[in-house]
Amino acid sequence: MRSQPLPGDASRRRAEEQFKTTKKVSSETKANTPSRQAEAAKTARLRALRLAKEAADKDTANRAAAAAKAGRSEPRRRVRRPQDSTPSEAK
Repeated sequence: MRSQPLPGDASRRRAEEQFKTTKKVSSETKANTPSRQAEAAKTARLRALRLAKEAADKDTANRAAAAAKAGRSEPRRRVRRPQDSTPSEAK
């Protein structure tokens, strides 16, 4: 019966624990790889849709601004009203 483990046993036990931990993390990472890829694809698709929407909104705003500016830049035509005859001209 040993009360204290030998120094070699302690280092071996630590090395085995570290190996098991590394192996567990590695297996979890590999298990998450397909789901992470799916999440990345989903994120990329949503980002592309958002950018397309922003570009369409910007284009619509630019067209509306250009139309408003074009409407303002045309010279206004004055329509002359027929002149009312004054009493002095009636004579």
